[in-house]
Amino acid sequence: MTVCIAGIQYIPSIEYFAHWLHHGQLTIEQHEHFQKRTWRNKTAILSSDEPLHLTVPLRKGKHQQKLISEVHIAYDEAWIKMHLRSLKTAYGKTAYFDEVYSGFEDILKVKYEKLWDLNMACLKYITTLLGGRWDLELSNEYLLQYPMDVVDLRAGVPGGESSKKKEELPEYQQIHRLHKSLLPNLSIFDVLCHLGPETKSYLARYANKLYENP
Repeated sequence: MTVCIAGIQYIPSIEYFAHWLHHGQLTIEQHEHFQKRTWRNKTAILSSDEPLHLTVPLRKGKHQQKLISEVHIAYDEAWIKMHLRSLKTAYGKTAYFDEVYSGFEDILKVKYEKLWDLNMACLKYITTLLGGRWDLELSNEYLLQYPMDVVDLRAGVPGGESSKKKEELPEYQQIHRLHKSLLPNLSIFDVLCHLGPETKSYLARYANKLYENP
């Protein structure tokens, strides 16, 4: 089985966890410099039309020159309140919202100083909701390139769009979209709130589509 390496992301997408489940283990790159437009500090959640992007603001400065573990979060604006309100608006009426939301609320209210610590706390919490084993390790050094048998996702795993055609993906009914097609590959929050204990089974089906032979 191949190895999978990815960057640390803020409430990562469904596809991120599907890759992880498929490989049985995920290596997180801890020696990279912060990269803009790579989902390190943003996620995509449900809205009535297009995916809604939530972004964790960062302190002013040239973050791309800093190690990912040294990037600081800005709290000048009330972004935590906005993120929590947006999650409630999107998922407050789903079957498993209360079970999922409370842990995220606790994490955000800690007001972590660094983006790495916030993202890692979210990642660890999500795996407790998913159940089972989610083996995770950190990279020992930064390598510009990996061998062909390593799945390198460090460029970022987007949310709100998928590497597969939407009609090829397994579907589930999303609230607010009863007569509309699935918004694919949103934050893992989306499928957790809709499917609860069936989330891992959904991820397995999603992974099968990602890795099926053409």
